[in-house]
Formats: sequence, C-alpha cells, structure tokens
Amino acid sequence: MFTRKEQVLLKDYLKNHCIRLTTTMNADVTVVSGSEDVSPGKENGALPCETQHENNTPPEQPREASESADLIPVNLQSKDDAQLPQPEVQLSKRQRKKLLKMESWEIKKKEKRLQEKEKCKAKRIEAINRGLPVRTGPSRKELKRRKMNYDEATAEVVVDLSFDKMMIDKDVAKCVKQLLRMYTLNRRSEKPIPLHFSGITEGGAVEKHLAKHDGYQHWDVRFSSEHFMKLFDPKQLIYLTSESDNLLERLERDHVYVIGGLVDHNQHKGYCYRLAEEFGIRHARLPLNEHLVLKTRTVLTINQVFEILLNINLGKGWQQTLLDVMPARKGATAKQSETSE
Repeated sequence: MFTRKEQVLLKDYLKNHCIRLTTTMNADVTVVSGSEDVSPGKENGALPCETQHENNTPPEQPREASESADLIPVNLQSKDDAQLPQPEVQLSKRQRKKLLKMESWEIKKKEKRLQEKEKCKAKRIEAINRGLPVRTGPSRKELKRRKMNYDEATAEVVVDLSFDKMMIDKDVAKCVKQLLRMYTLNRRSEKPIPLHFSGITEGGAVEKHLAKHDGYQHWDVRFSSEHFMKLFDPKQLIYLTSESDNLLERLERDHVYVIGGLVDHNQHKGYCYRLAEEFGIRHARLPLNEHLVLKTRTVLTINQVFEILLNINLGKGWQQTLLDVMPARKGATAKQSETSE
C-alpha cells in the first residue's frame, strides 16, 4: 500500500498523463448468489443485474458515474461489496522514484525560499547597522515606470524562438527560463537594449511555458509570432553564431543582433550558422578566443550572450565583460597578450 503522500502524488501523476480510473463509489451493487436479494430496480419489476445482460457481459455504467469519476491511487471498492474484483494501479520502480523525487523537490523548494528570505533580511539588517544604503538598485515602482524607447535605440536584439519542434519539453523550459533572465537583466540595466522575441508558435511549447509566468504579456518586450526575417530589413540583421568566421568587434549602429533560442546541448551543432547562410544575412561570433583562454567549448547560453551585448552597449571592454559573464566552471582566464579595452 502507498503512503498518504504517495497517494496524493500519484493522483497528480495520473491527471498529468490523462489516465482516468472510472468507478462508482456510491452506486448500489447487487450480487446474485442464489439468495433473493432485492436491488433498487427489482421493486419496479426489473431483473437482477446478472439476468439483464446476456453472455455475462457487465452492465454499462450510468453517465453520471463516469462523468463524476475520480482518480484513486489505491484499490477500488464498491460501497456494499468489498469482494468484487478491484482494479489496481501498478507503478514501476522508476515511476515511484520519480514521485518521491517530486515530493522531495517541493519540500526543498519551500525551504530554499525561506532561506533566501532570511538571507535578504540578514543583509538588510547588516546594512542598516553599518549605516549603508539598504537598496542597491531601483525600486519595483521605478522599474515599472521605465519604458523602452525603440526610436532612440542604437542597436536591438531579437531572439529567434522558432525551434519548438527541435527541443524536448525540458529544454524548452530552460529556454524560457533564460528569456526571463534576459528580461530581468535588461530591465535593471542603466542602458537597456530593445528586446524582441520572435517566431513564437501559437499554442506551441514556448508559449505554454511563457504562460506559466503570470503577466509576461506586460513585459517591456515585443512578442511576435512572425519570423524575424519578416520583421526587420535583412541588411540590418547579424546572426550571432560560434561557427562564424566573422569577428564581432563592436555593436554597429542601427543593426539588429539575432540570438538563436535553441537549447539543444550541442545536438544541432552549426544549425544557426546554416540558417544565416540560407537566409543570406550577415553572421558573426563573439571574440572569446581573442581575449580569453578557455578550458572548455565556447558555447554560451542565451542570457549569457545577451549579457555580453548589454555590457558592451554600456561601453565596457570586451575582456573584462567576458571574464565577468563567463561561468567559473569554464575556467576562463585573460590572455596575457591582451589588455582590457
């Protein structure tokens, strides 16, 4: 038998996988075993349930019963007879382990949020005791009042999100999480860059994961289901891809930089480069090897590429920007022959 927590998790699991176990919990069941039992229908001249159907076929369930059926993760019993055959839910070892993992994550998530709140509270108290300003950035009200001026922008960034069918659901979730990180960085920047999210398939995986974030439609971002090639002049577009031979040395005025919204763990290597070649637009790569010594490959996440562009747009040098943005696990170090710009 499952524990109470396992039953609740199993119920959610069955709902998510569209498995419905129909049963009539409150229906009166009459079993004819040689004795004269009076069923609710027998008073009106109806025969017992065994004689109403030929070939021993079970009677059809009433419509109300099937519509009100619930998902039950334990052995099912009728109200009057516990000896009837009872359908059982069989879970594999992997499924059971997954349910326990989900339960553990829910508990840890709440604990982690509490720890983060306590950490922020401790930092605030420490800042007050030291006489330091409590707020280190703009307030939420100030951020809400900020609006992007697209007419005064010197450069723009568009994320190509037309890769729904090339990613599994888990990778789509990671992609949307990176978009959220991009928006947060841009929103808090002193000099934000106009952002476009294009190629979003209506009812597609990206849109469904975006919908999990309440109010995403109100972000200071231009969403579009159109492909970026239809939104901008092809002469203004520069697709950023690590396979390009062209080096990005600066952000050109009145140009739009395209970032491929594809999280594939290098499964479709060079795909964005081939797209740029197919569309006949310019492409370029970030100057990672020119400024850094890397121990791993030079593939970056969507938000990391955007953060680099954001810092360059603020006037920072390439080498320092790359060192600040590159994660520590890549073991990036500055090239001795290069100096910060």
